[in-house]
Amino acid sequence: MIAAIYETVIRPGLYDSFMEAWEQHIRYELGRLEETISASGDTLPADAPELDIDPGLQAHFARAYEILEQFGRKMPPPDMVEAVRGAEGFAILLDAAGRCIAVSARTRDTLPDKPCHEAVADILVAGSRDLLDQMLAAVQAGKSDTPPVVLATGVLPRHLMARVVKAPAQTGGNGLALAIEALEYRWSKRAEAMLIASFSLSRAEVDIVRHLLAGLSLRDIAAHTGRSEHTVRNQSKAVLAKTGAPGQVDLIRLVVFLINQDTRNRSRRAAAPSMTRTMMRMSSGKAMQLYDMGPRDGVPVIFLHGMLEGPAALEHHHDRLVSEGFRVLMPARPGYGQSEPAHRPRGTIDLLQSHVVELIETRGLKRPVLLGNLGGALFAHVLACRLHDHVAGAVTCSGPAPITRISQFAQMAPRQRVVAYTARFAPALLPTVLRAGIAQIDGNEIDEFMAALFKPGTHEYAMIERLGVAATMQAGFRFSVEQGPSGFATDSHFIVRDWRHEIRGASPRVINLKGEMDTIAPASIMAEAMRDLPNVEVRVVKDAGQLLIYEAPDVVIDALREVSGAD
Repeated sequence: MIAAIYETVIRPGLYDSFMEAWEQHIRYELGRLEETISASGDTLPADAPELDIDPGLQAHFARAYEILEQFGRKMPPPDMVEAVRGAEGFAILLDAAGRCIAVSARTRDTLPDKPCHEAVADILVAGSRDLLDQMLAAVQAGKSDTPPVVLATGVLPRHLMARVVKAPAQTGGNGLALAIEALEYRWSKRAEAMLIASFSLSRAEVDIVRHLLAGLSLRDIAAHTGRSEHTVRNQSKAVLAKTGAPGQVDLIRLVVFLINQDTRNRSRRAAAPSMTRTMMRMSSGKAMQLYDMGPRDGVPVIFLHGMLEGPAALEHHHDRLVSEGFRVLMPARPGYGQSEPAHRPRGTIDLLQSHVVELIETRGLKRPVLLGNLGGALFAHVLACRLHDHVAGAVTCSGPAPITRISQFAQMAPRQRVVAYTARFAPALLPTVLRAGIAQIDGNEIDEFMAALFKPGTHEYAMIERLGVAATMQAGFRFSVEQGPSGFATDSHFIVRDWRHEIRGASPRVINLKGEMDTIAPASIMAEAMRDLPNVEVRVVKDAGQLLIYEAPDVVIDALREVSGAD
């Protein structure tokens, strides 16, 4: 067991071997407690004791967690020379004398056949040639703190960014070098919306920014748009004032950075291309990340995501939900994405409740439907009961059934079962179990992580292949682990317990959708658990499994309309 702990720290790809070893160990420990925890048959007592794990083993778990944290979550930076050579766009690395250290293929095609410094200078406009000389002088003088500059060209790409960097090891690594890269970006409607939302730019001012990025002068913009040069200059000044950029060069750097950063974040965090993402400072004092999509006057839906996939299902069904007239808001639950966690698991529901109420009030939502997926379904059901007067009800997809029997653990898939055992009987060790899985997600082994959850030959594996949602789901995994294991730890605390005491009393309508092929939490167990609750219904979806939200959108949409009362 100890060897498996440290092997997965060093080699995240061995996480499954660690989980297998840990399951064998924890099941052995549970066997020693069998008489205590099963005194009343298969029923799991609410006060079932935690396992008495050997202190030495606990120390190894804690040490492994510390090592993983010391390693950090950032992947090692690529070798600079190889990164420049392999760049898809314009990229070149010059030494202090202006000689070429590395160059990308596209750069070789763009530059004239001259020594590197002269070749770069030849494609620049007059003022930028002087800037290039100044940057090389800074490299020669060892001024590592020299700020980057934007160089304007007379060819494509229109703008290059030059920055002073440490010379790569291949050149001795003792001095500095000059890296010059294209300020490439992809202009889109989303980019326009981001500039409007971030800086309150008008459409005309956004148009100024777009033309500046394309390399046009203010005079060119005036001629191109039919506006007077005086008007264009005033609009340009307004843009600089609103963005805080000292000049046009700084504006270009700022806008390109924002567009590209947004693109990288969407790829890494699974934010759907047409979803607006904002950060809100709530009255609780906590920051909450919010995703928003659909028409403002659409049928309001608040989506409570699961433990792993975040907004992936919304991204997959984005066009369908918007065309059906739904306005969907997804608050990242505490501890997920960039939403700050609660101080302790038991405070998470209260914190989420206050955030949802504030969201309803500040966005003027009229009795939205709560839509919960997987682990988020539990929270949707609980909040529907607590917010009876604020919401129309809830629809849940593949939600976890309350854990009331020991046999329910055995029905889970292997990965979920080990996490559930740990969360219920050895919670002090859960952070290490989760953190080691996060290391696998962070690295190149995310395919292995996913394959362990949805094994080849299962219904879920075939569905993922058929719908082509693997990349979308994996991006959702990365969203979920942005802050480490805090969100997972909170969910696990509730999922492995009988949470029905949270939904007693008056309740608006709740429709629990369960796939007939869901082996994680079968519909029969959920139906039994919900049997005596008024206004709560369990519907079995034929030919669907645990991921029914992906494969049965019609059923989900019909249930949303039914609960909302929309025609």
